[in-house]
Amino acid sequence: MSQTYTITDLPGKKQVKMAITDVAETSDVTVRSPEWIIKIDDLLSSQLGGFEDYSELFGWNEESSRLTPGNLSNQLMSSASLKHSGLTILIPNGGHSAQIELKMNRGIPLNLIEIVRLGNIQEVKIKLQVLEYKNCWIQSFQQQLDRIIVTLSISSKKNTVYIYDSTGANKGQMVSEVSYIQGTVEG
Repeated sequence: MSQTYTITDLPGKKQVKMAITDVAETSDVTVRSPEWIIKIDDLLSSQLGGFEDYSELFGWNEESSRLTPGNLSNQLMSSASLKHSGLTILIPNGGHSAQIELKMNRGIPLNLIEIVRLGNIQEVKIKLQVLEYKNCWIQSFQQQLDRIIVTLSISSKKNTVYIYDSTGANKGQMVSEVSYIQGTVEG
């Protein structure tokens, strides 16, 4: 069963909208696993088999861009460097929340954030997409009842999309990787 999404404004964030999952109770009694999950260092946990160090991700927003387009002669202008917006995540509140807030207060970066889009192939949970962010500095921490909104600046991003055919066989992957600190691109 696919999840329902709502586009909403983020409190305290001007001009930022986020697609969030609808986690409202329904009359459907079937068990649903989340479509999006997140790992933050070793701070999170779940009962989801094979993903015990992850948590459900209710929503996230980020943007990769270039300040100006490249030169037509294939020489990039110095102002054409890659940049990344703040990564904003919406996660459940829990014991990890105080640890995340403390890292922000002390100026300690999160080493690894991994956002995973899950799918099911023949009743097996598989990764359809993995977004990996490294060396993430916490810019803001906001609690909204049972949810936490965290905005981070990131040093690097790796986007891996796994390809499957109609029979469910893995046909490989496509990868895009960038270091915003070193200005290098791979993939």
